Amino acid sequence: MVNLVYRDPSFKNEDLFVDCMSELSSVEPCVEMTSLSQLERQAMKGNGLCLVFFTEALQPMQQVFIERLLASTALPIIVNAYAWDESHLENLLKCGRVTFVPEKMTPKRLNSLVGLAKIRFNSASNILEKVKLLDAQCTGLKLMSKAKSLLQRQGVSESQAHELIQKQAMDRSISLADMAQQIITAAQQLEAKKMHQFGATAPVVNKEA
Repeated sequence: MVNLVYRDPSFKNEDLFVDCMSELSSVEPCVEMTSLSQLERQAMKGNGLCLVFFTEALQPMQQVFIERLLASTALPIIVNAYAWDESHLENLLKCGRVTFVPEKMTPKRLNSLVGLAKIRFNSASNILEKVKLLDAQCTGLKLMSKAKSLLQRQGVSESQAHELIQKQAMDRSISLADMAQQIITAAQQLEAKKMHQFGATAPVVNKEA
């Protein structure tokens, strides 16, 4: 596992970059990436501890690249820039998994910053997973409610509808939400079939009459 370091061609502070590389290497191995494509390939391998991204001005294209990395890898990211667009930066930081360092980086504090970035990344990732879980649970409850309502129209009680869905889910080894979705889909297909049959057998209206 290594720290990945990328320096955009616009970043001209050679001494600062060398000092930062030296400081990072004193604690954990680090590797400089010379292009965004190389950086993406290396990050996708999953052996990166943290990414330190140096640029003179944070550009929209760079932001899109960083967002793509966040979506496909579990990589804490530190961005150092001397200029940036406020609205673009706000969107980038909204997820909580990017640590932004404005203007000049302090090499001596870099390893502490890497540790902080990892903590922030893990915390934000845990919150995101909890939000996804809650969203899935809410979706499941909505599906169950709709499926039970459909079954109740067939003359069963709410408790009987729940037991029926539960039994069928167990028999098919799927979740209650998936079983409810299958019931809803089947009801929709049946309704569509009825509508189609009605349309096919509907009497022809004589427009001339």
